[in-house]
Amino acid sequence: MKYGLYYKEVEFNDNSRNTVKRALSSNLKWDQGKVLGKKSSRSSNVAWVRDQQLLSMLFRMAKQINKDAGWNLNITGIEPVQFGIYGKDDYYGWHVDQHSQPVRGMVRKISMSLFLNDDYEGGEFDLEIYKPETDPRYKTFKLSSWSAIFFQGDYWHRVRPVTSGKRKSLVAWFYGPPYI
Repeated sequence: MKYGLYYKEVEFNDNSRNTVKRALSSNLKWDQGKVLGKKSSRSSNVAWVRDQQLLSMLFRMAKQINKDAGWNLNITGIEPVQFGIYGKDDYYGWHVDQHSQPVRGMVRKISMSLFLNDDYEGGEFDLEIYKPETDPRYKTFKLSSWSAIFFQGDYWHRVRPVTSGKRKSLVAWFYGPPYI
């Protein structure tokens, strides 16, 4: 049984926005989004952001949200952050962020998706939170710019196809030791 909120929405303040903008202004190496070398259920461009100030800020946020949401998970770090751009027809199919086995002895426990813009169509974020007999079993989000959703990493979620414009987002994963 899961405890606490299903998800937590947060709006980034000016200081947080400036930290993100500064981190994203560096030279980023872009690549096609892939899912661990498997046939991809995803179409987007991604760049990895390793800016220490950004990672520290997001980790502090996640620790506070972990407490506020009532999850109380043991999180000890953050992975490099993924900056994603979804163009027309780009998407990310249903998936969970938590791997089936610990990676380097750690488990992804909390995920975050920050919406960087809202001048696109489609590209909604769906998070499965309802019972199997509920139709639909998910809640749909299209948050305003600079708003983020935090949720537990074993929840199924997806990004629907973008129908026009470009959807820009920052995704982070917070990890800790395996569950006992």
